[in-house]
Amino acid sequence: MSVLGIDLGTSGIRVAAYDASGRELAGESRRLPLHRPAPGRVEHDIAEVRSAVESAVVRVAAHERLHADQVTALSFSVLGEAILPVDADGEALGPVVVSMDDRGIGAAARLGASITSEGYHAVTGQPLHPMFSAFKIAAEPDWAAASHYLGVGDYFIRHWTGEAATDYGMAARIGVLDVDDRAWSEDLLAAFGDFAPWLTAERLPRPGPSGSAVGTLRPAAAERLGLSPDVVVALGTHDQAAAYLGIGGSPGVRSCISLGSSDCFTVGSTTRPRGFDHTGFATYPIDEETWITLAGTAAGGWALEWVTHLLGRDRVGDVFDVLSPEPPPLLVVPYLRGSGTLDNDPSATGTIHGLTLETTLPELARAFIEASALEFAKIAAAFEAHGVAPGALVVAGTGGRNATALQARADALGRPLAVAADNASCRGAALLAARAVGLGDAFAETLDRASTPLAPEPEHLAWYEAQRAAYVALREATAHITPNPSTHIHI
Repeated sequence: MSVLGIDLGTSGIRVAAYDASGRELAGESRRLPLHRPAPGRVEHDIAEVRSAVESAVVRVAAHERLHADQVTALSFSVLGEAILPVDADGEALGPVVVSMDDRGIGAAARLGASITSEGYHAVTGQPLHPMFSAFKIAAEPDWAAASHYLGVGDYFIRHWTGEAATDYGMAARIGVLDVDDRAWSEDLLAAFGDFAPWLTAERLPRPGPSGSAVGTLRPAAAERLGLSPDVVVALGTHDQAAAYLGIGGSPGVRSCISLGSSDCFTVGSTTRPRGFDHTGFATYPIDEETWITLAGTAAGGWALEWVTHLLGRDRVGDVFDVLSPEPPPLLVVPYLRGSGTLDNDPSATGTIHGLTLETTLPELARAFIEASALEFAKIAAAFEAHGVAPGALVVAGTGGRNATALQARADALGRPLAVAADNASCRGAALLAARAVGLGDAFAETLDRASTPLAPEPEHLAWYEAQRAAYVALREATAHITPNPSTHIHI
């Protein structure tokens, strides 16, 4: 028996089949365009996403390796916070509004006038931040006619099984889930009702644990996908949680650093961590036994792309494949999409400190590579201060493919970094599919494979210890500086 993992990302999708032992049998990837119809608006066209996903599933299902190992279940890794309205038949009534879209800023500010950020975090486990889906829904009165508001994974579940269901992790990223009760918060929905009465529990999908079966494929969907109608569709999870599962994450033993469009530090625990009310850390359950806590920066790979485009280069590798072999006398605060989660300031801006006429491009490139690691060092210290032990760190995502960059990050972070096998999020989704049909234990045994960790270079230890302190000091010194105070929004 084989299972499908479907990774629904911001910049592309991947579909892969795995046998019962976790060995990849076949895979297909597709790029996805992002549409920017107006300043601050960032969207996917769900028709383009659906075409990409279904064509990839068809190709994988037809692979010769699956002829004798038919797919029995599938599940999803899903980009967080993206949301779209659908009608009673599950057809889209608007675009997919993705995480980085800014339309929720006003709604977040309005909710913040009636509930403190600490109160919001106590209920939802999430920071009060406009990226969450509820604020995007609240910003769109034209969505009042929708039957449901669905994440991208939920959309495919609705189309393929007829059920409007979501997992706890993706429900948390909507921003109105009571994560302790694992149910939609009546109090929060009532608060939204004062200015967005169309946001109701009835219009949200039913939440449940990741890896639980929703149903089987509708006959028409099965025929379109080249799969059996008996294929079980299981609830997936948020892509960061899927990557954590895909690298063999284990509470206190192994945590995940994802280096992709955004950079994320993901740890697991057996109970809900406490004490993060004043931070941007996000915590949610994925089932009855595992909690996931996330922290990071929103820009990540987008910051590297920004530098690349600013310099007129065609590929990120044109700038970042050649790094200074020595630590540069530069510091970059990489808040190009708001601050890191410890500050939780969506209007924070980035800083490059230490530029001179002698600064070289390889030095600047290395400083940008180091920046996320310096932020991760702050995050790791905060985790440990609150009793959450990260354990060994395993890197997932495209950012782990450059060995020189990985070494620079290990140096700046001050901790060893190993690299996971490719496509950790897809593997995590496949693990959830395997759990739904009783194959999870055998599948999970293969997920702790990673490269030999790269340890920090001994000769650079003292330098980076000082740089980590200077990074914190630089952020504190510049946090109050806003180029245009009239546009500064702090939530």
